[in-house]
Amino acid sequence: MRFVQAQKRLAAYLFALALTGMLLVYLTTYRFGPGISTDGARYLSTAQSLSEGRGFIDYLNAPLTQFPPLYSILIAGIHLLIGVDVFVAAQFLNILSFGLVIWLAGVFFHRIFPNQFLAAYIGSAIFATSLSLVIIASNILSDLLFLAFVLAFLIAATDMLETGTNSSIVTLGIIAGVSSFQRYAGLTLSITGVLLLLFLYRKNPRKGIVYAGMFGALSGLPIVLWVYFHNYLQTGILFGVRMPPNYLGNLQVTIEKAVHWFIPVTLTNIIPLWALALIVLIVLIAGSRLSDWKRWLRSLITPYFLPSLIFLILYLSVLIFNISYSEVRWPFMDRIHIIILPALLALMFLTIRELTPWFVRKLEARTVRLLAVVVFVAWLVFPVYNLQKYSRNAYVHGETSEYNLYNIPVLRDSGIADFLNSRSVGLDQKIYSNYEAAAWFLTRRTITKMPHGETRERRADAAEVLRQFPDWPGKDGNGYVIWIDELSFKPYVLHPDQLVERARFELVHWSKGGEIYRLTPR
Repeated sequence: MRFVQAQKRLAAYLFALALTGMLLVYLTTYRFGPGISTDGARYLSTAQSLSEGRGFIDYLNAPLTQFPPLYSILIAGIHLLIGVDVFVAAQFLNILSFGLVIWLAGVFFHRIFPNQFLAAYIGSAIFATSLSLVIIASNILSDLLFLAFVLAFLIAATDMLETGTNSSIVTLGIIAGVSSFQRYAGLTLSITGVLLLLFLYRKNPRKGIVYAGMFGALSGLPIVLWVYFHNYLQTGILFGVRMPPNYLGNLQVTIEKAVHWFIPVTLTNIIPLWALALIVLIVLIAGSRLSDWKRWLRSLITPYFLPSLIFLILYLSVLIFNISYSEVRWPFMDRIHIIILPALLALMFLTIRELTPWFVRKLEARTVRLLAVVVFVAWLVFPVYNLQKYSRNAYVHGETSEYNLYNIPVLRDSGIADFLNSRSVGLDQKIYSNYEAAAWFLTRRTITKMPHGETRERRADAAEVLRQFPDWPGKDGNGYVIWIDELSFKPYVLHPDQLVERARFELVHWSKGGEIYRLTPR
């Protein structure tokens, strides 16, 4: 009876915490909407194309290959269901996704620590107060919903290992299969499921191989078919364009990002990461016996923790061996890495439980729980301070993270969209831009690229570039050029001044954010 009452209290707590998290993201994005990057523009423009019946086409009128289609499908569905703009539809989806992630985090920690409710309370609170997760929820990014799939998978995987029923295997396979349509990294869930089934039927290897093979094939086949027929046959590209990884660099930035989810940068600037790691290791070794370490190792392969351990290893492999280092080396860029948070926290909680120093184990259980709460509340000062600072700035100025490239004051106030709307630009007229994603966000029109060089690091030679674009802009190339120079300069894109031999350019609108030229082919 007391256990049931404790579960009800936890459910009420998770519901309130999820609502609070959703309210925070709503207030953060209430005045100006969520932040939007080039990736976000691709998702939104594809959703708009879907709702207009044009298929999986992005703002360049090119097939969506860089990302799988589910996020755009859901945005388009909300757009058609309630009639709001795709930008607002994505805002709603992310707000709901954040609440779902908080709720699932609590369920996940309760599932793997069934008799230790404090883990669910603290774990879900860490998710709710994570600045990284709030920033992701406040931008048009697909990672938050993918994290929800990961949490659901880990919960279902524990059920599958405990029951071994066919229905639990099917549930796990459905989650893994659908997650791959949210992020290609969802294939790690399919591989995790295969390894878990081999473990489940380790005493019957033949059955394990059959079940694991069927699971891997059926959960991975849908996205493989999508990649082949939609991506490869149309473009020759399988999983989008990727920059080469730097294995040691990827490992280093992964460790740094994970540490700074829990420890302020100011502290690691004073005490190096290796020194902090050494301190923790000394405490664990000095405070624990050999039997404690053996119990810790045995716990790792129980149904509660094995799914998280396998997923953590596999996803870390993706982060190290497959991710473009040039894209993730920046400190803010942790939206891909945050996916390991539930498995990492599970491992941390397990380690604290099994390797508690001997001098702490001497205390009464109630005293230990009270001490844990005090330490956690003191730690909460760190994320809560960062959250309130970020949320206040975002409410006043709009989303302020580095993810937000285009929903910024200088572009919002540029008058570009109002000017083009006042001109009633026809569908037969093209819209050109050096920042295609920003131009789409301002106009909601398909954008045509300007002539550009192949090397992005240096200024393009106009004569050389024009030889590569012999027919530009063509007889049907009438339209407008949205030239945005407020953002970081793109030297490889030719400016209208360098294209006067091909077209006439009339400056018709100027603002601090950018100019508009009326383009007429010569």
